[in-house]
Amino acid sequence: MAMNILFSSQFLESLESILEFYDVRNGNDTYSRKLLQKFHHQINQLATMPDIGRQTDHPHIRILFVDDYGIEYEQIDNSILIIDIYSCLTNPALRKYRKK
Repeated sequence: MAMNILFSSQFLESLESILEFYDVRNGNDTYSRKLLQKFHHQINQLATMPDIGRQTDHPHIRILFVDDYGIEYEQIDNSILIIDIYSCLTNPALRKYRKK
């Protein structure tokens, strides 16, 4: 049975910032749309395979890696809460959760 996918406001803000960065840098939204498609595809897989992400130092939080991005999520009952997304190219000390 597929789980519901929920998105935090932090995730939506971070995602918008990432996509906007590429829109401005590239002068069009072609790459942003392709990247969004990759994120969407991987997040949809979580609905049926919630354990595909890597465990973190927090027992309930996992990270799903998509290209150069980490998507933090948590399984809550029959739902997956997508917490945040970040670039793996940033300083690891700034991340809230650490991979095991």
